[in-house]
Amino acid sequence: EIEPWDFEQYARLLAAAKLEGPEWYAAACLAGEAGLRSGEIKALRWREDVDLIAKTITVNQQTCYGETTTPKGRTRRTIPMTDALHKALKALETVREGYVVRNLDGSAKTDGQANAAILRICRRAQLPEKRWHTLRHTFGTHAALFGVNPWRLQSWMGHKRIDETMIYVHVAEAHRREIPEPILEATKTE
Repeated sequence: EIEPWDFEQYARLLAAAKLEGPEWYAAACLAGEAGLRSGEIKALRWREDVDLIAKTITVNQQTCYGETTTPKGRTRRTIPMTDALHKALKALETVREGYVVRNLDGSAKTDGQANAAILRICRRAQLPEKRWHTLRHTFGTHAALFGVNPWRLQSWMGHKRIDETMIYVHVAEAHRREIPEPILEATKTE
């Protein structure tokens, strides 16, 4: 069962990530705005994977326990950037080479560094301590709430089977809200 952050919690988490520093804010946006897994964030490279002109992220690899391999599902995928993610990446002070989220010496962040950072961010946001994957669930759920086509969402998330993606659609359907009155008013014809 997935437990995403709701919109208010997600906003608090992003605000806390900003205070943690620009690289961890970018990492939070990569997970929450593009659905990347923690290992995919750690392995993301500027030249090979980030296109700031086309505003896309291409997931080519992941790093877990110090080993870099193909992404889970073994499929390369390209995800469009939201404005928030685009701004977060452009704000990073880097030469735009090597890893996107990295240590001062240019090396990739470790699993321990990433895990410690997300726990600090959760505490700073005064939220329960959860891992990076909760941000991925948040991305999938919010995309479904906003009406993203399930097959497009499947592609963005790198799921092999549509039933994996439909979990997010079902969660979104269970949390449907009424259309706000100003929108209903705006659509009325006279």
